[in-house]
Amino acid sequence: MGDGWEAAYGCIRRARAELLGYQRTFNKASVRNWGTKAHPCPTLNVVESASSTCGGIAFEFPDATEQEIRAYLSKREGKGFALRLFAIRLDDGSRVDAVVPIYEGKNIIAIGDLAALGRQILDARGTSGSGTEYVQSVVRELKRAGIDDPAVAKVANAIAALGAASH
Repeated sequence: MGDGWEAAYGCIRRARAELLGYQRTFNKASVRNWGTKAHPCPTLNVVESASSTCGGIAFEFPDATEQEIRAYLSKREGKGFALRLFAIRLDDGSRVDAVVPIYEGKNIIAIGDLAALGRQILDARGTSGSGTEYVQSVVRELKRAGIDDPAVAKVANAIAALGAASH
């Protein structure tokens, strides 16, 4: 969301947006970037949740770049991600269709409670860094974008509390 990838593809508009009926959740096991097969890191995905709204950033591109951008997103997101078309609401109140990557692969995990999720994140380390670093980077990007996400805040607070308790 915040690494600037869109500039290389001629982005003509960047706006805050909402995906109604979805929420972020830490249910995708990263077994390379942020964890390993022995210690997978729960990373973000979006899942249906009728009473929720997932805030994010929408990017608009020239129509002529659609196939190139879809190819880039498929490669960037990786195996198991489907590029789904959803109606989103932009910050100006307008509604548009947007491509949203949703992970539907084999690395879906279900962790029973917040403490167990926090411990799994604390134990994870992959080629891109630790699970804690991953969550902290997500928190920073959401804050920079002006997005308050309760699911991310709960997990960040849980790992901070668990980390403090272990010292």
